[in-house]
Amino acid sequence: MKMSVADYLSQLTSDQVVTEEVEKTAAQAQQKTVLTTAIKFMIEQLDTGHLGQYKMTIKMKKGDPVNFQLETNLINVPMAEAERLDSKLLDSELEYPVNLYLVMESEDINKSGLRIDELANETDQGGKVTELVTKAQEWMAEHLADIVEARA
Repeated sequence: MKMSVADYLSQLTSDQVVTEEVEKTAAQAQQKTVLTTAIKFMIEQLDTGHLGQYKMTIKMKKGDPVNFQLETNLINVPMAEAERLDSKLLDSELEYPVNLYLVMESEDINKSGLRIDELANETDQGGKVTELVTKAQEWMAEHLADIVEARA
């Protein structure tokens, strides 16, 4: 799926983003079945021409919950900060591929409290879901471990 910056921002501001929200423990959040459900949900949104966001509140054994999202965007900027998609970064009239990003928010993830990485570009989205799940599972385990270590 491709979209211009203007169309992307228009969908965000007119509440056209299809969202799913769940709560999981840190152990559950890393399970293949949980991540498969999340990734299939996101690919379904892209396949039907919609932007999507899968929000997971992860309950930790120690400290505040961690916020995790799978999000669609044109570049690695969280949906909540979409206003940063200005003309300095992207031409507002050109169409760009909509990519799938992993987003984690916690004061203990790093100094900025935010980690965002691309999970799938336009080509990867048509690939095997199992490969995306494995990549997401490794990413989730690594960053949740970083948070646990920071809180120790």
